[in-house]
Amino acid sequence: MYTGLLHSHRSLAYLFLLSALTTVVLALVNRLQNKPTSKALNGLTIATLALGHLQLLMGLGLYFVGPWFGLLTENAGEVMRTAELRYFAVEHISINVVGIVLVTVGRSRFKKLEVDRRKQQAVIAYVGLGLLLIASRVPWDRLF
Repeated sequence: MYTGLLHSHRSLAYLFLLSALTTVVLALVNRLQNKPTSKALNGLTIATLALGHLQLLMGLGLYFVGPWFGLLTENAGEVMRTAELRYFAVEHISINVVGIVLVTVGRSRFKKLEVDRRKQQAVIAYVGLGLLLIASRVPWDRLF
C-alpha cells in the first residue's frame, strides 16, 4: 500500500506543478494584456485546487502510514538533528500544507472577486506563492 501511494503521490506531483504553473502564467498573460478573465482560467484554478487537495491527501496518508510520523514521535531530537529526516518529517509536509492553503485562498478570492483585474492578481499572488513554496520543498532528486 505504501509503495503504491508513494508512486501515485510522485506522479500526481507533475500534474499539480504543471497545472499550477499554467494557471499562474495564464493569469499573468491575461493581466498584462488587459484581457477579461477566461473560462480557461476558471477551469485551471479548479483543476489546480483539486489536484493540490488530492496531492495533500495522498501526502498525509504517506506521512501517517510511512515512517516519518513514527520517527518524529519516537525520537524528535534525532529527527531534528538529521537534515534528511527533518526534511521529510517536518519541512516537506509543513511548507506544502501552507502552499496548498495559499492555492485554496487564491481560488476562493478568484471566485469572490468581481473585477477581472483583481481576480487575475489574486491568482498570480496566491497560487504563484503557493507554487513557489511547494516547488521549494519538492524532493527533485526523487522524482525521476
